[in-house]
Amino acid sequence: MTVDLIVNPASGPVGRVVSREGRLQFVSDLLRAAGVGEIHPTQTARTGDATRAALAAVERGTDLVLVWGGDGTINEVAGVLAERQVPLGIVPGGSGNGLARGLGLPLQVRDAVHAAVHGTARVIDTGQVAGRTFLNLAGVGFDAAVAARVNTANLRRGLRPYLLGVLHEWRTFPTHAFTLALDDAPPITVDAHLVVVCNGQQYGHDARVAPAAAFDDGWLDVVTLPRITASRLVRHGWRLFDGSLPRVPGVLTARARRVVVSHEAALPAHLDGEVVSPDTTRTFEVRPLSLIVKI
Repeated sequence: MTVDLIVNPASGPVGRVVSREGRLQFVSDLLRAAGVGEIHPTQTARTGDATRAALAAVERGTDLVLVWGGDGTINEVAGVLAERQVPLGIVPGGSGNGLARGLGLPLQVRDAVHAAVHGTARVIDTGQVAGRTFLNLAGVGFDAAVAARVNTANLRRGLRPYLLGVLHEWRTFPTHAFTLALDDAPPITVDAHLVVVCNGQQYGHDARVAPAAAFDDGWLDVVTLPRITASRLVRHGWRLFDGSLPRVPGVLTARARRVVVSHEAALPAHLDGEVVSPDTTRTFEVRPLSLIVKI
């Protein structure tokens, strides 16, 4: 068996068991112990490294691409592997690990490596916007502003920097009039703090913004949130964690295969937590059963 191993040493909080510098060797040793005969290791240093490593893996006909990183690193690799017959293995290494939690993947390194080598292959949908792939969530508005702040203003990773980013943007980010065109239905306009287009259910830490979403149903779930006020947080914040967010007054939920989101001001968006350039209109589409994931 040939495995291409891609490790992002900067992702997630610092581990207690394995240092950032020791991750590549640690997983390589686990793969050899699992009987893997050939390993091609890559340690990423900048955006694009994971993409290039995945392309090289596909070219050499590898049996498995195993990624230790956060949702952004996994997103890079999935963009290469989607609609190809090369399985993706995941060692969750992000701050919230929304994708891994949604798929039910092991969160511990040893268990995750074992699942990648010996687990079951599951075929899931992916989303696409402007030629870019997303696996879990794509957001426009408030959550993209939070992602931009966390990605650029914090060298540390983890829940605390994310919460600080949420607090800052909550005080400063306005609502916008979003127009949504869902498949062939007439467009609707909502005043919202954010629009989330979901292939999976959650941001991470079991914060489920789209509790009805499924990775293999051929649909994208769309959720819009009205202005996030202190009153709404007190009365309904807990609903994000128990699967009842759609019951909050003012929350809109829908489902479509093609979603066009437009707004007057150019706003940033994020794809699995990675921020993309501001724009006024984006088209999100589902690619059914386009990626193989080992679980």
